[in-house]
Amino acid sequence: MPIAPEVATTAPGPGRDDSVFTTGMTVPDMGEGRLREWLPVSSRPLVADSHAAAWLVALALLPFGLDAYRDNPRIGLTTWEPSSLMGVNYHVYHVAAEAAMAGENFYTVAPPGNPGYHYLYPPASVLAWYPFTAVGWTTGFALLTLLTVVAGLAGAWLLVEYVEEFGPALGWVDVAIVAAAFVLSTHSFGSIYFGNVNVLLAVAVVVGFWALTLDRDGLAGVSFAGGASVKVFPALVGLWLLREKEWKATAVALATGIAGLVAGVALYGFDRTWYYFTVVPGERSRTAQFVGGYPVDAFPYVTVQRPLSHLLWSVWPAATYSHLVVLSVVVCGAVLAYFYLDVSGERERLMAIFATMVVTVLVFPALRWYVVLVYLPLFALAYVWREGPGRLAFLAGALLFAVGETPAEVTAYAGDLPGPLADPAVALASTVSPQTAGLAVALAGCVWYKTRTNGLLADGVSLRATVSFRDRQP
Repeated sequence: MPIAPEVATTAPGPGRDDSVFTTGMTVPDMGEGRLREWLPVSSRPLVADSHAAAWLVALALLPFGLDAYRDNPRIGLTTWEPSSLMGVNYHVYHVAAEAAMAGENFYTVAPPGNPGYHYLYPPASVLAWYPFTAVGWTTGFALLTLLTVVAGLAGAWLLVEYVEEFGPALGWVDVAIVAAAFVLSTHSFGSIYFGNVNVLLAVAVVVGFWALTLDRDGLAGVSFAGGASVKVFPALVGLWLLREKEWKATAVALATGIAGLVAGVALYGFDRTWYYFTVVPGERSRTAQFVGGYPVDAFPYVTVQRPLSHLLWSVWPAATYSHLVVLSVVVCGAVLAYFYLDVSGERERLMAIFATMVVTVLVFPALRWYVVLVYLPLFALAYVWREGPGRLAFLAGALLFAVGETPAEVTAYAGDLPGPLADPAVALASTVSPQTAGLAVALAGCVWYKTRTNGLLADGVSLRATVSFRDRQP
């Protein structure tokens, strides 16, 4: 980005590379975190500071992901062989767009050889796939993969910029590690291999929160709404916007979402929208399987409904799935209420954002690939939270979150444990996914911190004395 016209020189901030101030260049008088966007790209050092904990959290996501790529010979740096499984999600998007352009019901068509795969997103979203129909589905899949990788790299860059708003100085090593987590991690592998859009949604979340720190509320609202216009559950980020009284971002997000719904009705008729809201949710969540306790070998959802289903039906055998939905909403609502009570310190704000994204992903049945949406607050906390009670629990939860196995696989491992350890390990592994458990442990670490410090750092410095993004000098 070009240097701005000459203004008053800003002194180097703590933790920054002072060498960039020896050239005599002048920069705008602005907050330390925003200074980076005015400096040349070359000013970022290779290693700005030691962030061992954050590096561990991000790198822990890679082994299972790299192993998945190694075990799938159809995809690699020099291999690209889409099949009935590889690229199946994108193939659904492609045939749905073709059906929509032909005036057919795009919710009932399926790719050849995969009759059980159907389009599951709001009607207007199918418009995004129209340009891809100009090429064959395998070429379109390749284009989506390239777009996903580029977006992941851009998202990593913005996430680093976002973290630097909280003070830490990050170098190219940090950019590379975060970028690797976006495109090579165990949780992003499925989106790339199957041709899904979850990494793009995660990047939309990054753009939204990054935009809020820069007071670009309109961009934030559009970005958040864009994700929710594809998969509705990201709309829960709106709870944070309301908590922070981000009225402009909220209004823009609502207007964007409503415009999408209106466009869907105008283009495809009310029946398509009605079908989406009344039929598709049941197809997505396999609700009947939760009744009586979700089976360990069933579809590997990550959701609080999985462990809660075992709890609910153990105490109330006559319960219905609707009762489970209410219970999950109550539990997740209580979690958010706790974290939303006090967000006066920036670390506490990050914890509240983390809780928001965890609830967004886990309150309803979701695939493991959706958890990439928690990357922004997870990595931000790993960088910013450098001391205080609960930190080790948070890091332990983040490492458990990185496990790429399904409950059935973990249960099999647990059964091989010695003697008295096997039974409780099997019982736990069979009722909750390791990703859900990891996020729960990480949240517990945040709770521990909040209850033990009451807003104080380990050295007694008040977090409540820190200024918010809104109070910084523009």
